[in-house]
Amino acid sequence: MSERKSGAQTGGAEPSSVPSKRSYSARIDEDLLAQLRASPKEERHQIGETIRNVQQNFGRPHQHSGIGIRDLAPTGSGHHVYECRLSKGVRLIFTLIDDHVLYFLMMGTHDQVRKFLRSFL
Repeated sequence: MSERKSGAQTGGAEPSSVPSKRSYSARIDEDLLAQLRASPKEERHQIGETIRNVQQNFGRPHQHSGIGIRDLAPTGSGHHVYECRLSKGVRLIFTLIDDHVLYFLMMGTHDQVRKFLRSFL
């Protein structure tokens, strides 16, 4: 049986130079929430997983490439509007508020998203 060492250990973990992961909270627009409540349970589950993935990976381009996060705001506009992929034809639109809140606004097809953006931007 080996003896336990007592006292302070040397050579422990060094402080990391990598910044800690930023945490984002999520909010869902009332109209989108009503649309989600009317959706089948499996679809709601998939959307919930996508929202969690966005929260965990937003701002990390190499991480979020799988869910297709894209900036939709015109360059220099000051808007922070993004989309992520729910399926081949359906996108989820969200915006960044106060540097730590992701506000999910709507989901829809490419044409619905374009129409929404014309009224939003």
